[in-house]
Amino acid sequence: MVEAVSFRTRRTVAIAVALVAASAGVLPSGYAQAATATVRQDFNGDGYGDLAVAAPNATVNGKARAGYVAVLYGSANGLRGTAEKVYTQASAGIAGTVEAGDRFGSDLVIADLDGDGYSDLQVSADGEQWEQGGIARQGSRTVLWGGPGGFTSGKVRPAVGDGRYQSGGGTVTGDFDGDGRQDLLDNGRVEYGPFGRDGVPAEVTGVELVDGDLDLVDVVAGDVDGDGITDIVTVARSFDGDDQGDRGEHLNFLRGSRDGLRPLVVLKDAQGEKIRPGYSLAVGDVNGDHREDIVMGGGRLRFLYGTANGPADSVAPRSITQDTPGMPGVDEPEDMLGHDLAVGDIDGDGYGDVLAGNPHEDLGTLTQAGAFVVVPGGPDGPTGAGGKLLSQNSPDVPGTAEKGDRFGERVHLVDGNGDGRAEPVVAAFAEDSYAGGVWVFRSGPTGVTAKNSFAFGARTLGTVASGAWLGHRFPR
Repeated sequence: MVEAVSFRTRRTVAIAVALVAASAGVLPSGYAQAATATVRQDFNGDGYGDLAVAAPNATVNGKARAGYVAVLYGSANGLRGTAEKVYTQASAGIAGTVEAGDRFGSDLVIADLDGDGYSDLQVSADGEQWEQGGIARQGSRTVLWGGPGGFTSGKVRPAVGDGRYQSGGGTVTGDFDGDGRQDLLDNGRVEYGPFGRDGVPAEVTGVELVDGDLDLVDVVAGDVDGDGITDIVTVARSFDGDDQGDRGEHLNFLRGSRDGLRPLVVLKDAQGEKIRPGYSLAVGDVNGDHREDIVMGGGRLRFLYGTANGPADSVAPRSITQDTPGMPGVDEPEDMLGHDLAVGDIDGDGYGDVLAGNPHEDLGTLTQAGAFVVVPGGPDGPTGAGGKLLSQNSPDVPGTAEKGDRFGERVHLVDGNGDGRAEPVVAAFAEDSYAGGVWVFRSGPTGVTAKNSFAFGARTLGTVASGAWLGHRFPR
């Protein structure tokens, strides 16, 4: 439960873009990074990246599906399973009340909203029921304010506008107007920073993320044209399919500018056909030209490179499957390579590498046990050469693969030891009958390694395991 809060009148806003900012010295992790207004994934300001992960269906204080967020803090030795803390709506300094069905942690996004140099974490609770201005609201957004001690206080943000639904579940951040301050794009609103400690943005405007009456599937943020201002890439599809079940997914681009996000452009190939992106998106610099590239996943990986004029849509996207030379495994119809994606420099060579979850990967007779693949970047972008696949059956990986675990359903990157290399973090929220679990891997000059990796779950965190869905959300 949250308290009603006042909202200072601003210009009406619309959209939300997400940026997962890398830790000090690391390339963007997963959902893009603008060249300006960079935010570190460092909640306590010690120079080491920290990991936030949500369990939105967890039972808290006897309340089913109340939800929580767990944070592992970084150190010179990397992320530590012994340096964890769990945040709920009952935590000291955090506003709100634990209630059944709130789903605190249904969405996470990192940004330095108040501009004090510490990364803040906005936590959505999409089941929260509350009221403001005489209007019944659903979904709340609580900012956990970063500081020298990590999160010691939190503020429920006021509702924006007259809409009932306040949490869209796909918030992203970036600097969409190039003023050096972090902005939020969420639920059809762009909220421009800086944000006050009351959670109110400097300005709110609206933006269309899809063309016409379409369904928004995914949204990511990054500097695709290299001008220092964050752009937006979205996937849209029709609500109804054709006779073959095709729902017409296509790719959209919104360029950031000094005046904010420009109108949507539907990306088409050299033949004038709409580009079909697949299931998921990420943005990152995979070829080292200092422009973010669009990575598309869902059965195969495809790459649309950034240029000074935006996405290079006149060139056919490169496509990689598990049958591509250098790639591990075998391409199978039911596989979902790239079901979830993150991009960052895992081996420290200056090129963004692709972390691609494949939760439907079968391991022998174990269906949908799951795995993930790391595909190195390079001067010509990823080619598939040097790809590495890891699962719970790989040497040095904690645990044992089981049918239906869906290991790799969520993936993330964070530089927990500050060495400039991003470490893969992989979740299987279906693990142990949806209790969930999270695995932290190491990185080095040869890329990802399972040696000294570790896993954590409800026992490590001291929380209720049953049906928690730990790992269902990493920050965007």
